[in-house]
Amino acid sequence: MPILLALHALAAVIWVGGLFFLVGILRPAASSVPLAERLPLLSNAMGRFFLWVWIAIITLLVTGNTMIFVSGGMAAAPLYVHIMQGLGWVMFLLFGHMFFSPWRRVRVGLAAGALADASRAMNKLRFFATVNLVIGLVVIVVAVSGPYGLF
Repeated sequence: MPILLALHALAAVIWVGGLFFLVGILRPAASSVPLAERLPLLSNAMGRFFLWVWIAIITLLVTGNTMIFVSGGMAAAPLYVHIMQGLGWVMFLLFGHMFFSPWRRVRVGLAAGALADASRAMNKLRFFATVNLVIGLVVIVVAVSGPYGLF
């Protein structure tokens, strides 16, 4: 079980830490770069990040559900595990929307040279990434405080 927990935590760190980097560091730092250079840079970075998020999601689902199963199933799981599971699914669905909608529009806009369209889609991506970051930070608080009876 410790290996599952470690893999679970590492996957969460990759996802939420990556969101923090994108929203809090890369995007603000790139704002001084001209739009024609900034959008390809951000799109490239997000493409690499999204690959790691897919790996993290698979890891989180496998490790989390295995730990739940080994511990007696959801009926035996404490409240904080239910909260983590629910918020995790919200994050996953929001990520799916980000991946299949605005990020696709960013890539299509860039390929067509439509910087204004790509920029609007990138702004939507930033908004959804910020929402997902906030949810992810809440999940971390729940995960680390839940075993101590706070949830």
